[in-house]
Amino acid sequence: MISIITSMFVGLLGILLYLIIKYPDRSIGTNARPDLTGPKGLPIIGNLLEIRKKELTNFMYDVLMEYGPIATFTFPGLGRFITINDPESIEYVMKTNFDNYIKTPGGRVRLLDLLGDGIFNVNGQMWKFQRKLASHLFYGKNFREIICVVFEEDTKKFLKIMEEKVNSGEIFDLQELFYRFTLDSFGKITFGLDFNCLANLEKPVPFAAAFDFAQAVINRRVTNPYLWKFKEILTKEGRKMREACKYLSNFAYNIIKQRRNDPEALKDTRDILNLFMNAEYENGEKLTDKELRDIILNLIIAGRDTTAQELAWMMYNLMVNPTIEEKLVKELNSLLSEDNPIPKYDDIKQFEYTQATFYETLRLYPAVPRNVKLCLKDDKLPNGIPIYAGELVNWSSWATGRDERVWGIDAKIFNPERFLGSEDGLKPSQYKFTSFNCGPRLCLGQNFATIEAMTLATSLLRKYKFERMPGQKSPPDFGVSLTLPMKDPLLVKVHRRN
Repeated sequence: MISIITSMFVGLLGILLYLIIKYPDRSIGTNARPDLTGPKGLPIIGNLLEIRKKELTNFMYDVLMEYGPIATFTFPGLGRFITINDPESIEYVMKTNFDNYIKTPGGRVRLLDLLGDGIFNVNGQMWKFQRKLASHLFYGKNFREIICVVFEEDTKKFLKIMEEKVNSGEIFDLQELFYRFTLDSFGKITFGLDFNCLANLEKPVPFAAAFDFAQAVINRRVTNPYLWKFKEILTKEGRKMREACKYLSNFAYNIIKQRRNDPEALKDTRDILNLFMNAEYENGEKLTDKELRDIILNLIIAGRDTTAQELAWMMYNLMVNPTIEEKLVKELNSLLSEDNPIPKYDDIKQFEYTQATFYETLRLYPAVPRNVKLCLKDDKLPNGIPIYAGELVNWSSWATGRDERVWGIDAKIFNPERFLGSEDGLKPSQYKFTSFNCGPRLCLGQNFATIEAMTLATSLLRKYKFERMPGQKSPPDFGVSLTLPMKDPLLVKVHRRN
């Protein structure tokens, strides 16, 4: 018996030594890439410990700043990452040879219980089908007749809440209010559903709490690719995750059920949910309730989270940059008045400094801080660097926005005027300014998000000044999520402007 145990131990030790020799500085299963620079990893586990210590977005930033614009690292269970940070390479991957770089199967599995087969979690024909239908929401006529009408209605509600908070002197979380605003607006525009978040400030929003929790759990799965399924079976977090996903699914199914039971509502051709419910595949079949559920939750993550977070980051940067705020308010006073306190659709383009401030916020605080694709066939980047089938190509909008090689020596400084005095125009190349993604996957809702943020921000900042409460970290940390929320509440007081 002892000899058997000894033999097994010696055998395992031999296998371990073999793996250490074969993978001396990278994760198991990856090929050596001596032609690329990057942080040296540990035998078998590669850069696992560094990534877990720093968080993936921060780790990628450090790698690109030290080794970029193209670098590499490895992670067990995921493989070798080729991290790119130059606009030419990003354009090649996201446009020129788009079909060779797809969403990763592992990433799809991690997102499956929340996003299912929705637009953010599929490739190929299913993605094209959903994107084509969703694009109908963003026609110019819809902006005038539906979208901007809702934005104006909810902005009036938000301004009324600000007046109450001025009178009470209350300290409150501004980011939380922005979440309520965007969820209310998007629910009405997309599903004809009023979440009543702004009408019931004293009540928590169960949908939002479940959604935020599920996103945080999914983000943590990235750094635990082997064991997250087993861990979630056994832990309290896993049980809570299953409950959250069940709640979100039931919520979406109830929306679908109510719509099916209302034939008159189904006739509204401007409603995006109706477009999907009435759509047919090439074989004549309609979408199932499960497919509609996935689409609803994917749309909400785009319509609620991203704009609310950008508004919060924008307000923070204005509070810590009073000179920029002063210039912005000067523009608002020249274009708005007591008789015209909320801009109309055709007025938005006049607010150039405000829009530049919003884009500068997106540059430094992109709603989706990183992205990754799987290479299907051996390929070469424009600079001649090979990418082999099975390797992962990733980039970080967070890092790109802070890279002096891309944005100049003041890349880390919040400066809206870079968008006004630049030869690129108000919004530069999408492969340099990747905050709305780029190529065929360019964000359908970029104008929607911009107009929503501009409508609320212009109306709000003309009338009110925000005071950030002391004791908060500056700049704030971002939270663990699929997107880029502030980790902690943005605690403020609001005052009327003189």
